[in-house]
Amino acid sequence: MPLRKLKEGKIAIFGPARISKCREYWQFQMWLEREGKYARKSLRPRSENTAIELAK
Repeated sequence: MPLRKLKEGKIAIFGPARISKCREYWQFQMWLEREGKYARKSLRPRSENTAIELAK
């Protein structure tokens, strides 16, 4: 399944989940419908490919 590129530094992984670059690190973000906000978790890698694998 091809990944969608969003704005610069943001990549959609699946549905409401995406990864984004914050300074030099990648973060996983997922929209929580019931709470009306994003859940965020730092993935720690600096490499885009490693961040995509960790997010999946």
